[in-house]
Amino acid sequence: MKTLNYARIILLLMITVGLSSCGDEFYNDDFLRNSDEKLCGYVWLEEYVTTDGDLCTHKLEFARTGSGREAFEYRRSSGNSWGAIYKTETYNFNWTWVNDMEGLELHYGANSTLYFDNVWVREYYLSGNFDGVEVTFRR
Repeated sequence: MKTLNYARIILLLMITVGLSSCGDEFYNDDFLRNSDEKLCGYVWLEEYVTTDGDLCTHKLEFARTGSGREAFEYRRSSGNSWGAIYKTETYNFNWTWVNDMEGLELHYGANSTLYFDNVWVREYYLSGNFDGVEVTFRR
């Protein structure tokens, strides 16, 4: 009888240890880590209404070469919808990862740098603190 009890305890321990290791393989491929592959080659979009009541579409594009482009497109309200784009601003920058790939520095030239801190790059969104403002871009 004691042998049967020991066998049950050993079987229970083996099942517990076996189940506690499940799921580790999902995160072994740096699933949660930011990377150039996740960031580059997409147009990241954020939309918001300005204080003037215009719809602004803010776009960010990152190239693997360390270059990038930022664009703002403005539309005026047209009743229940938004009119055509009436103003576009475009800026080029060079970018680098900082803080173990948890932040970005965007260099616009002439000693002008913006910081994108606490960056999270996931399959369909890019979020963080962009020059002091919490933002979420989608692709």
